[in-house]
Amino acid sequence: MPFVQRAVGPVHLSRVKLHDEHGVPIIRDRELDAVTNCALSNALRQMASVAALADEVFRELRDQLADVATRSAGLKRRVQALGHLVDNADPKAVTVRKSKNNSCI
Repeated sequence: MPFVQRAVGPVHLSRVKLHDEHGVPIIRDRELDAVTNCALSNALRQMASVAALADEVFRELRDQLADVATRSAGLKRRVQALGHLVDNADPKAVTVRKSKNNSCI
């Protein structure tokens, strides 16, 4: 089972208690308006949760990309330094050993 990293809430948008634990109605009139308002406010809360999670995802992505850029810049410097060494190397000054086996495979 995958590990849940982020959760969006509220999950249930229109669960509204219209009666208390004794069965007495909490809302006396306009019950449909109360349910609609609760569902809309929970939908707004859910959208805010999604926006906050998106912000977190993009922040993590920015940090990872900054790390990749830093590592790439270091690698570029190393490759340039090696290119400089190769360009300045004199192939005639390098001695090549004679091998015991002169066959090419």
